[in-house]
Amino acid sequence: MLQKMICSLLLLASAAAVGQVQTQPQRFGDLLVHYNLLNSSYLDPEIAANAGLARGPTHGVLTLLVQRDTPEGKVPVDARVSGTVSNLLQQSQPIEFIRIQEDEAIYFVANYTAAQRGVLRFEVNVQAEEGATVHTLRFQQEFHPDE
Repeated sequence: MLQKMICSLLLLASAAAVGQVQTQPQRFGDLLVHYNLLNSSYLDPEIAANAGLARGPTHGVLTLLVQRDTPEGKVPVDARVSGTVSNLLQQSQPIEFIRIQEDEAIYFVANYTAAQRGVLRFEVNVQAEEGATVHTLRFQQEFHPDE
């Protein structure tokens, strides 16, 4: 129950966040990868803590959902995900994803940090299952630390 509340609030915060990236899913064959970026200040402190996410003026949150498009409908995929975030000076840091599962839904959330306002470049690797092709999702977003 608590995890369902966490997932719901993360998704609501994602939808309400100002300056977020919320795109159509990226398609890799039959895989759909949905992602959102938001400033961590949009998350309720208790929800962030329960999800294992840090809040603060220099913290952002990346949410990720991987699905397989089948004739029967979209099916959640317990994918292997990893990634990096870098600034325009090409200073890079790994993204450590946290897996959250509620019933059949599987989400991946991660913190990223930036000390100052600027464009951040994200590279996220998604592998549907061991031995499958690794797909790379690349996008960028200007980060605005809390003022």
